[in-house]
Amino acid sequence: MSTADNWLLRVDDLSVRFRSSKGLAHAVDHVSFDIYPHETLALVGETGCGKSVTARSILRLVPEPPGEYASGSISLRNPDGTVTEILSAPEKKVRSIRGDRISMIFQDPGKALNPGLTIGRQLAEVFGEHRMSMILGNAGFDTEKPSRTATKIVQQRASLLERGLYRMTHMNAPKALQKSIDDAVMQALADTGIPNPRKMLDSYPHELSGGMKQRVMIAQALACDPDLLIADEPTTALDVTIQARILDLIHQMQQKRGMAILYITHDLSLVRQFADRVAVMYAGRIAEIGPSAEVLASPQHPYTQGLLAAIPRPSTPRGELAAIPGSVPQLIDPPTQCHFASRCSFAGAACHDVNPELLTIGAKREVSCLRFDTASRIGVNSADMPAAAKLKGTVSS
Repeated sequence: MSTADNWLLRVDDLSVRFRSSKGLAHAVDHVSFDIYPHETLALVGETGCGKSVTARSILRLVPEPPGEYASGSISLRNPDGTVTEILSAPEKKVRSIRGDRISMIFQDPGKALNPGLTIGRQLAEVFGEHRMSMILGNAGFDTEKPSRTATKIVQQRASLLERGLYRMTHMNAPKALQKSIDDAVMQALADTGIPNPRKMLDSYPHELSGGMKQRVMIAQALACDPDLLIADEPTTALDVTIQARILDLIHQMQQKRGMAILYITHDLSLVRQFADRVAVMYAGRIAEIGPSAEVLASPQHPYTQGLLAAIPRPSTPRGELAAIPGSVPQLIDPPTQCHFASRCSFAGAACHDVNPELLTIGAKREVSCLRFDTASRIGVNSADMPAAAKLKGTVSS
């Protein structure tokens, strides 16, 4: 069971800015959410709302500059109960977390995989970085004090000269190391249902189909049994039938390994099938978060309502697809106001002066909307407030 104090990852008041010639772009603006062990949290929103920047921030992959972490913290709970704050941790510590405790499947596997390296070499680097003792032990080596050359071979950093000299002095040791590496890589590939994984070791990314490249990305992400898998729109470049297979594969691997998943998408139909909870993101902020079944059945934020109303249904008259009026606001040096105010039919005067906080409105439900707040709490006139939403569990002054 997920409770407030057993979170695996906590994102608290995260803000990410990008400096540009036009000003400071507020890509992620005071975002907070928790991810619990074994659950799937879907982060939903339209293109450009800050989903991928949020995901990359968890692994501290936002380039600095032009990006900067303006505020907040990202905390990862360790098996021993201690907590690592990722944004302030030393780079060496963060590198040890990437690919081991937290892994990521990127949007386009064709761009994420190195075109100049074989699939075997790319996956071997993961094991060399995070599973050195396992590789050495399986090859019959001393895991306590391995030689420098043996370590470099496992990490895929030994030159041809170093490999040659090591082979001359240690006979079959290089073969044993390579076999241990190949066995680990083939097992990772086999776990994702790739046929003939041995042949795949010597293949290059351009020789594979989109579905196979995505399976390789999944194998690479899951090679070290991470506690959290970040799947950033992993089926965007695939056709519908392959999408279903990849999503089923991710779900099967989650059931098998017991990991948590942060699933980033703009497809609400996928959320309904795979997510335990959903966080709806708009213009860099979390608009609404809660159990997926509840949010999709009874959306409370006007933006979430608009998204669900825009989904075509058999009963929708031809040519009458619902749409949210207006456009996404400019995120470069935005004014202090609700980002959705210019497109919201409920907006009052206060919505153009106050940026709403994420408020608890019921069991495991949170919404960022002044319709659930009170004039006395935020210090405005009652006449300036939007019409209050009728929902049990609203905040009180």
